[in-house]
Amino acid sequence: MRVLCFFVSSLLCPLAWADSLVIQRVTVIDATGNAAQPGMTVVIDQDQIAAIGPWKKVKAPSGSHIVDGRGKFLIPGLWDMHVHDYADTRVDVTWSYPLYLANGVVGVREMWGPEDANAWRAAHARYGKPSPSGYVASPIIDGPRPPDGTVHVADAAQARAAVDRYKANGADFIKVYTLLSRDAYFAIADEARKLAISFVGHVPDAITVEEASDAGQKSMEHLIGVPLGASSDEAALFREKPVNGTFGDYNNTGGDYRRYLRAYATYDESKAAALYARFIKNGTWQCPTLVEERSWAHLDDEKFKHREWLKYVPFEARSWWTGLSRDMTAPDWDNAHRLLPEELKFVGNMYRAGVAILAGTDAMGGPYVFPGFSIHDELALLVEADLTPLAAVQAATINAARFMGQSDRRGTIGVGKVADLVLLDRNPLIDIHNSTSIRAVILGGKFMSRASLDAMLAEAETLAANPAPNPPGPATN
Repeated sequence: MRVLCFFVSSLLCPLAWADSLVIQRVTVIDATGNAAQPGMTVVIDQDQIAAIGPWKKVKAPSGSHIVDGRGKFLIPGLWDMHVHDYADTRVDVTWSYPLYLANGVVGVREMWGPEDANAWRAAHARYGKPSPSGYVASPIIDGPRPPDGTVHVADAAQARAAVDRYKANGADFIKVYTLLSRDAYFAIADEARKLAISFVGHVPDAITVEEASDAGQKSMEHLIGVPLGASSDEAALFREKPVNGTFGDYNNTGGDYRRYLRAYATYDESKAAALYARFIKNGTWQCPTLVEERSWAHLDDEKFKHREWLKYVPFEARSWWTGLSRDMTAPDWDNAHRLLPEELKFVGNMYRAGVAILAGTDAMGGPYVFPGFSIHDELALLVEADLTPLAAVQAATINAARFMGQSDRRGTIGVGKVADLVLLDRNPLIDIHNSTSIRAVILGGKFMSRASLDAMLAEAETLAANPAPNPPGPATN
């Protein structure tokens, strides 16, 4: 018998059935690299995929809820592997959850985690509404700088103590940042290795990208420092620290855009090949967050702001975005606009060399980077960077699962895998923009129809229209 779950705390729940959920005659894109498989039936029992096969051979169990998949395409649920609005205890971030789910994002990697991840998980278990799965960082660990909510470590001893604390508090990984000293950074790397916890983040200003890879940094975010390692002028560029002494590409003067353009202009094929081989050997992943790079570099251009999505973002956040300005001259903006095509070429070079790529947006870490919606822009930018549409889908599915060490249970469509799936009206392998043609989302075996997803968005729009007592604000990326 079918059992329906209606509104809980004013947010529409997914539909749940007492018996199996069966999607019949659907084209399966399993994200393993196999060709699309038309005319398949997928049987879901509880939260797992129980059977997959040609629709004439796989029978629906008695009492199943049947979904007609003719003309539809089934892909694994998407993961956004760089966000700032999932487990941030400084502000209320639950408003973002329905935006992720409505866009087929079933999981996220939170890049600025809580002080106590175990306590956060216990509280989150009482949330009571649908939400994406989370892979949660420690708080950001950085060197001395003005107070901004990050954890400041001055030396190796403090750095080790921070790794010990956040490992004990249940963080899935350690997040490092830009102003760490060499002593502190290498202490974090050594302590993380001893405790068998990975560390990721920005490549600090004091560390070369080669050193970071050799030290075991598992992922590098935003391409910070990476193009310098492929430049024939690397030594000189490395000595030129960011103009305002903050981080990577993200400063208001535009000076670092000039530095990175010089790196791209002095791209050295042999150095790049050696760097990419090093990444592959060391298992160093890249999460370029191209949509966030575009947002900062084109803040002067209305066409990239997606103002039609602002209605889903809380008032305080969109006020920050719409009021944001940068101290940039006309030549600075010209340099900024020139950077993205170079970044796209660079990412394409890494992909063709075999460097592992993750899809991440930096949602709420930069202006006009939207929870859920922006992952589709990121996939499109990855294809623009010369990834195949399949490779772009894999960057948000199987690659995410492999990165987290969870490929045995998620990231592809296979028997025994968690039933986190997205049903599309159009084929994303023909045109990656078809990833937005979402007909339904299946989260842990629970079916969310298009009507249910639209109701979530409508509720989010209503909530976003009212100023919140604990508003989201600008996040560090």
